[in-house]
Amino acid sequence: MIIRSLLNSVFPTIPDTMNLPEFLEYRGLNNTSGQIVTEETSKSIATAYRAFNVLSDDYAKMPLQVFSSRREGIIERIKPDAMLQNISWLLEISPNRYMTPFVFKKTFIMGTLVHGAGFIWKPIRQYGRRNELFLLNPATTFPVYRINDGDLWYQTQFSSGEIEYIPAVEVFSLIINSKDGISGRGIITYARETFGRQLGAHQTQARFYAQGLNPGGLIWMNGDLDKDAKKIIRDAYSEQMSGTDNAYRLAIMDSKVTKFEQITMKMVDAQFLEQIQATDIDIAKFFGMPLYKLNMGKEAYNSNEQQNLDYLNTTLEPYLVQTEEGGRNKWFTEDEQSYMYLRFNRDAILRTDAKTRSEVISKRIQSGTLTPNEGRQIEDLSSCAGGDLHFIPSNLAVIKENGEVEAISKPDPKETKEGEDSNE
Repeated sequence: MIIRSLLNSVFPTIPDTMNLPEFLEYRGLNNTSGQIVTEETSKSIATAYRAFNVLSDDYAKMPLQVFSSRREGIIERIKPDAMLQNISWLLEISPNRYMTPFVFKKTFIMGTLVHGAGFIWKPIRQYGRRNELFLLNPATTFPVYRINDGDLWYQTQFSSGEIEYIPAVEVFSLIINSKDGISGRGIITYARETFGRQLGAHQTQARFYAQGLNPGGLIWMNGDLDKDAKKIIRDAYSEQMSGTDNAYRLAIMDSKVTKFEQITMKMVDAQFLEQIQATDIDIAKFFGMPLYKLNMGKEAYNSNEQQNLDYLNTTLEPYLVQTEEGGRNKWFTEDEQSYMYLRFNRDAILRTDAKTRSEVISKRIQSGTLTPNEGRQIEDLSSCAGGDLHFIPSNLAVIKENGEVEAISKPDPKETKEGEDSNE
């Protein structure tokens, strides 16, 4: 009970369904490296820090938009409405009175990566009350079933210390590494050994430099020494040789010293450096991050559209799809779900250099998938007259079901046939 109380002071609201070993595993605290692996210590590793931030930044910078297909054959984007405070307004303009959409989404996905689940609470709107989205602390929020009726609720603890129970119908959750479909486990839980190994390597490196690049050694003396005498000699040597200011200085020792044997440990040792680099690659794998996104590997400064597309499809897409599906389920009525849906604007990730982007937009306009004004909008340009029409090449033909080819563009009746007199 004492240990549990201490843990509760650091990690409030340990679920009663978890015993202590399960909780330690859940938080990623138990590992063979001897290092304490938490969110904060993990982010002290440069590779992990960048992976957390790149992934959350890329998720956050994509606008999450609302669309309707209610009218047959017509897809229209639902514009944010400040008066209605509709879901478009909350997602694109103001989720709540405290956060911008970017900060809201970044905080949400960061909590998901660390704790295995992120929670968005949309209280049922009452008359005169603002329509808002709130983030629940994933470290203190857990799913629980109500015994009397079996309904799912969420137990959460606010910063004030107050514990509340919120019905699941008001809570959207993004879950990763789930075993039951309602709770998840963060990346730290599974990467704790890798993180611990890297923390240990960095600690060894720091200790090495703190000792003035002199890792230590054995001092051989004439005669036997008691404990106090050994301490005096050890302190004398450390005073002369330890610390970066004393690096490579000469040490003058007492004549009673017969030999000094240094324990060699070169930090430039290839094996040591290879181990650190290999661990960095392992960390990238846990996040599903390509090395170029972490400024690692030969492609670090040579990213292209195909690499960005692969990164979008393999790393980001699962988070995006789950958000789109979960939001549709939680924020629309059953009737609205048949024609209302959410979509991230993935172009924010796929934007490349100006030349490539211009070529892509031009091709889409020429193929009829974009109007000129929609293309201009991508480039943050104002609309132009006549720019809302779709265009296709005039030399296209239709292949009919019987295999016959029929030209779309008919010959101009004013044009004369070959061999005919134009005056006839």
